[in-house]
Amino acid sequence: MSKLEKLKIELARAKKKSGEWQARVRDIEKQITDCENTEILQAVRSIAASPEELRGLLDMLRAVKDPPQAGADNNNI
Repeated sequence: MSKLEKLKIELARAKKKSGEWQARVRDIEKQITDCENTEILQAVRSIAASPEELRGLLDMLRAVKDPPQAGADNNNI
């Protein structure tokens, strides 16, 4: 068997393993997302508040996280 043939076989094996690992990565990422979503739902359900109160709380959190940029509306400068 020539070196070229050996390399082609090795490449085919590597591609197969790569595909398997990529599928595993996607599966693990999905599991992580599912766990995060479950934790979020548990946290939200543990709060004794109405949906409107929760919405207001989330709106306040968003406002703190994404404060308005200074001068964004001021094009006269």
